[in-house]
Amino acid sequence: MTASETVLPTGEFYDPVMDRYSKKSHLRWILSHVLVHKKMLLLFFLAATISAAIGTITPLLMGDLINEIIADNSSWNVIQRLAYIILILTISGGIASFGSSLIIEIMSQKVERNIRNEYYASMLSKSMTFHDEVKQGDVMARATFDTRMVNFFVNPVIHLLYAAIFGVLFSIIGMFIITPYWNNMPVLLLMPLLITFPIAFFARRFYKSVGPISMQIQESYSTLSSYLQEKLLGISVIKTFAREPFERVSFREKNTKLSKEIITRGKLRSKYYPALFVGIGVGATIVWGSLLIDWGVGAGQFGIGELVAYSMLAGNLFFPIWVMSWMLVLIQMGFAGASRITDILTKKTIIPAPVNPTDLSIIKGDIDFNNVSFSYDGNVFVIKDVSFSIPSGSRVAIVGPAGCGKTTLMKLLTRLYDVSSGSVNIDGVDIRNLSLETIRRNIGVIEQEIVLFSASISDNISYGKPDATEEEIIEASKMAQAHEFVIKFDKGYKTIVGERGTTLSGGQKQRIAIARMLLADPTVLVFDDASSAVDSETEDKINTAINRVLKDRTSFIITHRLSTIRHSDIIIVLKQGTIKAIGIHDQLLKESVDYWRVFARFSEIRKMMPEQMISEMESGE
Repeated sequence: MTASETVLPTGEFYDPVMDRYSKKSHLRWILSHVLVHKKMLLLFFLAATISAAIGTITPLLMGDLINEIIADNSSWNVIQRLAYIILILTISGGIASFGSSLIIEIMSQKVERNIRNEYYASMLSKSMTFHDEVKQGDVMARATFDTRMVNFFVNPVIHLLYAAIFGVLFSIIGMFIITPYWNNMPVLLLMPLLITFPIAFFARRFYKSVGPISMQIQESYSTLSSYLQEKLLGISVIKTFAREPFERVSFREKNTKLSKEIITRGKLRSKYYPALFVGIGVGATIVWGSLLIDWGVGAGQFGIGELVAYSMLAGNLFFPIWVMSWMLVLIQMGFAGASRITDILTKKTIIPAPVNPTDLSIIKGDIDFNNVSFSYDGNVFVIKDVSFSIPSGSRVAIVGPAGCGKTTLMKLLTRLYDVSSGSVNIDGVDIRNLSLETIRRNIGVIEQEIVLFSASISDNISYGKPDATEEEIIEASKMAQAHEFVIKFDKGYKTIVGERGTTLSGGQKQRIAIARMLLADPTVLVFDDASSAVDSETEDKINTAINRVLKDRTSFIITHRLSTIRHSDIIIVLKQGTIKAIGIHDQLLKESVDYWRVFARFSEIRKMMPEQMISEMESGE
């Protein structure tokens, strides 16, 4: 978090500069991060100013040295003194230039670091709605490529821009000092002043033309990054269906588009005429100065030494104008990067934290859903007016056909999403009045799609409890029936699993995830088809182990396994986002045709079904 930021009671970040960004000022947002480092910025300005000043004084002294050398009554002492002064200034200028470059580089890296930290913190604070909508590759591109472009805005843009402004200013002052006057006019300043207008005109036109193509390039880079990440994650599908030739062509097309856009920007840079104007202007001015000497204009004030000094000062003018095309491109790329980053930062998809959260030091686990409805897009409701009460310590099974809202219901409980209407209460308190830390610390979830990090097995198990001892990790692993296969690895618990746990089987990943959840010791447990990837024998072992820790805990189990469901204290039957029945196994067998449908494939259950229910089930009523 940068120094200018504040954490609002809602859990969102508020930054005064970000508020001004709402008025579409990318520059202000970038400068908000730069101005955090005021001391370093002042040191940079001081060193860069000294370097620019020395760059102007040195040519003037060089001119005096030449005049002294060619003078009829030259003094060797004066020549030596001027030579030593020039040497000292050259060394001093080099040190100042090195210092300014080092300071701005350090500052730019700190700015990039802070922006990336702010961006990542924003990603963590966003709701699941946001993460459902965005492409991971695009998010990654903004965190890497776009933040790098903002870095370039600081260095070299600010560095070169400041050096260019003061270099040009000091050079013009130096020219003003040595220029001869003809009819009270500083004749050698006329040429630089005349070329200023076409330079400004073409630079402005170039700046406007390079802006849209810079944004296109960064969008194309983001698209390419998203495409590459998505395809690499699905590489097994590509190979299974032998789609490698198609994917090569598809990637080549996107890569070619990006390449063409970069070439287009290069063509625009090649049409940057100010450098040509400066070259012509400097050359013409030197010729003009030579003619003035030949004509005797400014005799005694303007000679060979002054012409040499003037030529060197003119060279100081040429460099800033020449690099301006590069600076203008980097400025536009920096603004494009800032636009894409702040577009994410300002998306209002953050789960708001309560202003004054209710303090529940101990959670019992009473769960109430009161007239809860929810829609992902604000139009189609996937949960519709759901109400039920679960006493603490109950084992609850949630059953129903695929897509009926079982998983969504549990995501509302863990507040990965906020309800559209109604309320979800824990121990009589609306979860919107509880801190997110309290909710997540007391509700443990094992999802159907297990996510493990590219770290050791030990680190994955202790992720929810970083200070866990080795004994605690092993005990949790044993309870989840994971210890036996873990110790068979050469490095045991220090074994590094691949990205997303790809080096483990589905059953192994699920048992590691269960161990991770058990070690965190939550009050409420949610198992979303947690044993779907294990065989019957392993499932029995896991269930036996889990049964030991379910005592005095509220647990929700989403499953289609009859052996798990029939022993639940409460069974909730969902269909199309609504509750069709609530009860226990024997009761629902007698009363709910929707519950019968869940187990219709089991012949022993079908034999127990009344003829009327069979008729209703087959008719689809």
